Amino acid sequence: FQGKRSFQASAAPSLTGDGIETKPPAATHSQQGGPILKVENLSKRFSGVQALSKVSFEVKQGEILGMIGPNGAGKTTAVNVITGVEPPTGGDVFWKGERITGLPSHKIAVRRIVRTFQHVQVFPTMTVMENVMVGLHLQGSYGVMASMLGLPKVKREEDEMLSKTWEMMSLFGLASKAHLVAGELPYGEQRRVVMARALAADPELILLDEPAAGLNTQETMELMELIATIHEMGKTLVLIDHDMDLVMGLSHRVVVLNKGEVIADGSPGEVQEHPAVIEAYLGERTDAA
Repeated sequence: FQGKRSFQASAAPSLTGDGIETKPPAATHSQQGGPILKVENLSKRFSGVQALSKVSFEVKQGEILGMIGPNGAGKTTAVNVITGVEPPTGGDVFWKGERITGLPSHKIAVRRIVRTFQHVQVFPTMTVMENVMVGLHLQGSYGVMASMLGLPKVKREEDEMLSKTWEMMSLFGLASKAHLVAGELPYGEQRRVVMARALAADPELILLDEPAAGLNTQETMELMELIATIHEMGKTLVLIDHDMDLVMGLSHRVVVLNKGEVIADGSPGEVQEHPAVIEAYLGERTDAA
């Protein structure tokens, strides 16, 4: 496996701000409920290229599901179809038993399903605070007229949203940068802004697409701790990344894609020993491999 560092199936350590070594908590079976997201025979074709072919898996409530695969395996395409960025050419997606196949992104979002993108997408000319507040736009209940009239409920909601924004910025270590322009922050801090914005939407399911891309070792370790903290808040996560330490250290279950198909689905330990997975990453299994 071509991870950034040595590949371990057990939880990888991270450092707190005090330099204390910790391990992300692993959820027990009692903490995980039944499936809240089901993907059944999902297919996607682009101009003759079969990006996904009858992909099926489920996400259980309260778990961290890892998704890995070689470049071009179909991981981001799967996330795009699930979240309404791309329509499928076949198959179905179900959220809590409701068929949401092909719904547009904004209708997926109101069902409290959010995602981050492989490439950082901050609003570059807006402040950190303004970027995070964008994540709260679905939670407002008042209309334009109520806002123009300055009704008390509007003021209460605005105060609550501001408080929530500060809470998210503090969680992600961004409070001291609240009034800085997001586009001028270092790359790693921009990724924190994106994650804070996603969490501000109060999602039930968060799909993280390559959250460690471009991060150094220390930033990746800090990211592991943040993801573990988000999970402890009761969130269900799908984690897609090439960093094997990150995925295997945090995930309760791992789905492996190759050439648009699911080739393995199991615990991190089971997946790393699966012959099809080894072949997909390393070629034919040999004694040296």
